[in-house]
Amino acid sequence: MTGTDGTGGPRWAAWVKLDSWESTAILAHAGIEVIVIDAEHTMLDPSAIARHIAVGQAHGMRALVRVPDRGASFVQRVLDAGADGIVVPHVDGPSDATEAVSATRFAPEGRRGSGATSRAGAWGRRPRADYLARPVEVIAQIESLAALESVAEIAAVDGVTGLLLGAADLALDAGGAVADADAAVAAAARAHGIAAGAAGGPGGAARARELALDFFVGAADTTLLANAAVGAVERMRAQDPTGKAPIHA
Repeated sequence: MTGTDGTGGPRWAAWVKLDSWESTAILAHAGIEVIVIDAEHTMLDPSAIARHIAVGQAHGMRALVRVPDRGASFVQRVLDAGADGIVVPHVDGPSDATEAVSATRFAPEGRRGSGATSRAGAWGRRPRADYLARPVEVIAQIESLAALESVAEIAAVDGVTGLLLGAADLALDAGGAVADADAAVAAAARAHGIAAGAAGGPGGAARARELALDFFVGAADTTLLANAAVGAVERMRAQDPTGKAPIHA
């Protein structure tokens, strides 16, 4: 995930929260380069996640999954489905980061079991050595004061490939927004040669470029649909003197 989009700016990313694979295809056609399939704050099941991974990669996007926790069982399933990596919430210190990395690595270095007959192993057709050596992104979310204080140590953990600021949960933990938290995360990532990212609305893109972030999660399929729906209804009502334009033809 390190590097830019080729123009000196960050890679543009979006959360995927809806079940339908068409959501991922639409994001790809819009120019999104990275999808983060959200298994923490949605009810997406493994089959839906697998479809999003496959569709995203077929469109040339990187496909990451935000896992609900550091449990090895769920991590193993999404990696066997071919995910390029995981985004791990609530990484509050280096021990949490080490546990997350362990879930992505095969024995004896980690807790991941071998599943070479899965999509990640080309259903048994990929050479075993290639399957075992396939690189996996592990992006730690920094979303508490403890995590921010330990961000350099988290970034230094072998196998952590990126940091993602979780500003909303950090603000809840701190009782308000934390000034320059994004800059601190970016500095720690740069110091250890790993990717730095942040999330927010599209309005945060300029700040992401200013900080030379590697990626910026600036949209969610759910919010895009909600905003489009509200906008469409408002435009219809504006043309109807009764204020109640029909939604259905």
